[in-house]
This record gives sequence, structure tokens and C-alpha cells, in this order.
Amino acid sequence: MTEVGAHSRDLVAACLPMGPSPKPLRIVPSTWIEHAPFAFWLVENHRPQIIVELGSHYGFSYFCFCQQVRQLKLPTRCFAVDTWKGDKHSGFYGDEVLEELKRYHDPIYGDFSRLTRATFDEALAEIEDGSVDLLHIDGRHEYEDVRHDFHSWQRKLSSRAIVLMHDTQVRQLDFGVLRFWQEISQGRPHFEFQHGYGLGVLGEGKDFSTIEFPLFEAGRDPAATAAIRKAYARRGSRMHSLARRLTPAWLRKMVWRIAPALVLKVKWRIRVGEAC
Repeated sequence: MTEVGAHSRDLVAACLPMGPSPKPLRIVPSTWIEHAPFAFWLVENHRPQIIVELGSHYGFSYFCFCQQVRQLKLPTRCFAVDTWKGDKHSGFYGDEVLEELKRYHDPIYGDFSRLTRATFDEALAEIEDGSVDLLHIDGRHEYEDVRHDFHSWQRKLSSRAIVLMHDTQVRQLDFGVLRFWQEISQGRPHFEFQHGYGLGVLGEGKDFSTIEFPLFEAGRDPAATAAIRKAYARRGSRMHSLARRLTPAWLRKMVWRIAPALVLKVKWRIRVGEAC
């Protein structure tokens, strides 16, 4: 077992919430559920001016970001980009998903957030170069797709940009996030969570070469890394249990009906009732 020294303990403390993690105000089936505690911590500690999410589907991760922006009264602008048609990994679906998102989103977050129905390439024209402080890439998961999304949006990133990539621990089928994450994280400040199918956190902004962000400093400390992963996995497990209790049975059934391609995820030991 790796010994946790005083410096490592300080890093761990700096990377965890002071108290219990907030509860998401909107619970929907999602493989991102277990990363909600980290999403809340990241928005509070990074305080991004612009957040862009590529691939929102039912909106769980995006609404975690928005919820914390609202709670902290941050001057942040948020953009969710998706065609809301689906793909072979998430399954295909109709307009009902986006319509339901709008009914929830517009009255609560519409003053600082926008749901942009477009391809990721089409949405590039709407975002100023060098402006995005937090980019979450969670679209098509094949290697070439993830690589294209990262490099095409790279010019939009600010000098303090953090990039999130989900599913870095999925090794089956044609998912290529793991391969791309291993390539792109080399030589860059980064941290990876291994629970919840994996979440890569990349310090892409040039400021991280001179300014220490506690999570990236912890990523270079094996003892701190192990402790932080364990702490967030434990919080994520509790969040997942909460979500299972609060998600109505009819909604879980609907997800499987409109997204039959998700049956493939049984091969990854996905919990029954989850969706992307």
C-alpha cells in the first residue's frame, strides 16, 4: 500500500469537497452519474468562464455543470452541443429527448445556457477562439471521432482550459477513447478517474505549465492519486445508489425502448437501467 505523507494528504484535501457533495436536481439514467461529485467540485474550483459540452443526450453531466454555476452565481456561459438524434453507441431516438430537455432547461438555466442542435463541427462557428475554459467531449467514441473532436475544438480552448473525456476505461467493442487518452495525456498535466467507465481530466491550457492546479499536482503523486480516486469512487457509488432510488421505473423502461443499441453495454457489465 502506498504511504500517504503530509504533502499527499494536503493534495487530497485540496481536491475533495469540504462537505457532502450536492445532489443533482435532475436525475436521469446516465453512465456519468458517478462523476457528478467531481463535476460539482470542478466548477467550484476551476470557475470556468465558458463551458462547452460535446454530446449531451439526456443532459445529466451538462445539468450538473449548470446547477453548480447557478448555485455559485458564477458569470459562466454554458453551451450543450448535440444533434439529439443519437448514434450507434447511444442508440437513435426522436425529438422527444430534446423537447423534454428544453422544458426543464429553458426556465431554469436559459439565461446563461444554450442547447445547440448541431454537429460538433457546425457549432465551431458559434464559439470564439481561445475562449473555452472547460470542454467536455462525450460524443461518438471511436478513435478517429474522438481525435477529430479534440483537434477541431483545440483552437477554441483558453489558456486555462481543462478538457474532460468520458469512457477512458472502456476497452471493448470499437471504443477508442482509451487509446486517444493514452496518447494525448502524455507530457500534459492530467488526472484520470477509473470508476464510472473512466473520466480523463486534461490540463490543455498553457497556464498549467506555470500555475499549479491541485488535481494535476496530485496526478503526479501516486499516493494522492490513489486516495482521490478512492474518495470519488465512494462518493460516486453513493450518487449512483441515490439515482437508482429516484429514477422512476417507467423512465428506465423508456430508455431501453428508445435506445436498443445500449444492450451492447451489457458486455461491459453496465448496470441495468443506465444510458449514456
